[in-house]
Amino acid sequence: MKRRHIAQRLSDECGLLVGHADKVVGSLTEIIVQEIIKGELELPGVGKFEVRWTKPMIGRNPLKPKIEIEIPPRPKIFFKPTKDLADRVIKTLAVVASKK
Repeated sequence: MKRRHIAQRLSDECGLLVGHADKVVGSLTEIIVQEIIKGELELPGVGKFEVRWTKPMIGRNPLKPKIEIEIPPRPKIFFKPTKDLADRVIKTLAVVASKK
């Protein structure tokens, strides 16, 4: 789902103008990004975003396997859904799959 689709749906369900809904989506996205940058964000009923750092590693170019390259640590974003969200999605997908 793209940003404009989210804004349209928000507009339809909340009675907002599409332009205002788009500003809400943009602001919410920016807030989420800023909180993830700080290290962790928990959205009640949805899940938890967390930044973890990879370990430094030694890599090799497959074309030059004798040369080792140091791969520095880098941040990765992880998402863990709440149990309720995961159960709801799994249950819904199971129903859809059983109808095929």
